[in-house]
Amino acid sequence: MAVAQKSHQSSKLSEPLSAATAALCADRFCYMHLCADRFCDTHLCDTGSEPLRVKQKMVSMCKLSSRTPTSPLQGSPELTPCKTQSTRGMSSSSSSVSLPTVDTTASPTVAPVAPSAAALSYYRRELPTDLVSFTSAAGRKLFKESLNEGYAEGYFNLAGNFTVQSEPAYCGPSSLAMVLNALEVDPGRTWKGVWRWYSDELLESCRTESDLKANGITFDQFLCLASSHAQVVAKRGAQASREEFLRDIMYVTQRDDVFMVLSFSRPVLGQTGDGHFSPIGAYHPESRMALVLDSARYKYPSWFGDVDTLYDSLQPVDSETGLPRGYFLISRLDSRLDLNLLESSLLASTSSRSEDTAGAVDLPERPSGAYPIKISCGKGSSSCCSAK
Repeated sequence: MAVAQKSHQSSKLSEPLSAATAALCADRFCYMHLCADRFCDTHLCDTGSEPLRVKQKMVSMCKLSSRTPTSPLQGSPELTPCKTQSTRGMSSSSSSVSLPTVDTTASPTVAPVAPSAAALSYYRRELPTDLVSFTSAAGRKLFKESLNEGYAEGYFNLAGNFTVQSEPAYCGPSSLAMVLNALEVDPGRTWKGVWRWYSDELLESCRTESDLKANGITFDQFLCLASSHAQVVAKRGAQASREEFLRDIMYVTQRDDVFMVLSFSRPVLGQTGDGHFSPIGAYHPESRMALVLDSARYKYPSWFGDVDTLYDSLQPVDSETGLPRGYFLISRLDSRLDLNLLESSLLASTSSRSEDTAGAVDLPERPSGAYPIKISCGKGSSSCCSAK
């Protein structure tokens, strides 16, 4: 009996809160306290279906705040960003809950409303026509043939550890984290809980966090950061010939213990943006196209691109360093490979491929103690910032 009475009282209390005043107040709360903190995707904006305690929380927060939020977004008086996202999240097959229409002139403290945030954002870019989407029918055909020819040996290691970069400028750290996880390198540092794992936010360069988020890292800073965790050989676009670039691609795609990361210019490929880092996942010899596993998956899918065009994309000068971009060959520090000796052996390994290793040639193991000393490249370090 007591339970039924309490339920009846809650139902009666909820009636005025679902009316126009509560809807307006909740909408204002959503705009002021959620949108400003980038939590617009929360379900709290849906006042029509929230429990009483949530509605009361919205009303109390609304009454406590006397400030009028401002926003650079000015426009339609009908939708706020939060209300738009709340409506978008509802199922189209079910009856959606609409907030009552309120005369906003009745209250001088009503927050200004803004147009839909979705209208000012992007869901991917259109891939240029001379690039082949990995998931298209043509892309799948290229990949199957690459795999059958033995030029996608490292793809599954990379694909199994693929991570979309967590920040728009984190393509360098994200690509490096993918490669290090694909090589099964133990970072020796806790990621979350008790687990040790590489993620782009743990790969701290000498740049401050705000600078890194705004500008990413340069070619030399990537080299410095990667050298702290792996064996790396860096080749500027102007240093490596077109033939050498092709030989390196053919070599790394035949193995799963060495990977290539490109530092290229997007405009040369007809893409938007500027410099970008991403690993190579496969090579199709007949068409001379390489698979780039784009770390900015939110912007472009993975794609096949002509090797000659990829080589051209390494040549433009980075405005920050005054030097061209390039690419990196990365393997484990304890690998039997000595990447510094690859140049003299690549011609032999690509011209006479053995059946059991698909052309891979193991180089002599280096003597103990011959591996590079770990470079400190954490925050506050200038070791990777001073180099050009």
